[in-house]
Amino acid sequence: MTGPANGALLEEIGRIIADIVGEDPNGAYLYAEVTDGMQAPSVFKDHGNRVDDYRVNHALFDALEELWESEPEGKRWRVIHYEINEGRFDARFEFPDQIDMEEHDFDRRERALAARYGEKQIFYLEPENWDSFHDLKEQDLPDE
Repeated sequence: MTGPANGALLEEIGRIIADIVGEDPNGAYLYAEVTDGMQAPSVFKDHGNRVDDYRVNHALFDALEELWESEPEGKRWRVIHYEINEGRFDARFEFPDQIDMEEHDFDRRERALAARYGEKQIFYLEPENWDSFHDLKEQDLPDE
């Protein structure tokens, strides 16, 4: 777990999440994986009959990196589950020895969402530049 010095960073993450959802943050949930050189944060909010996915911002990336780096090397967490309910936050951490590192982070996130929200439908944002995406074909890949 994090030490008392990280309380301010955890509170800052709560303020950033409130800014991301743009409304009362009660019911907001952050699932993030962090390691050296990689972050995969996702913010969701339960609206009762549906769960919405929100676009994260640079401030969240910065705060997560600062929180992760504040831990001693060798004792750094890999996953943070951060939820806001009734104006309070709860942060729970998973460490590399507690997760299957062979499993894709997307699969771990989806399992965490299913455990949290059950069968509720999650509405994911479409990428802003959806039109710039295209299907890769074999000829698009390098020969090697």
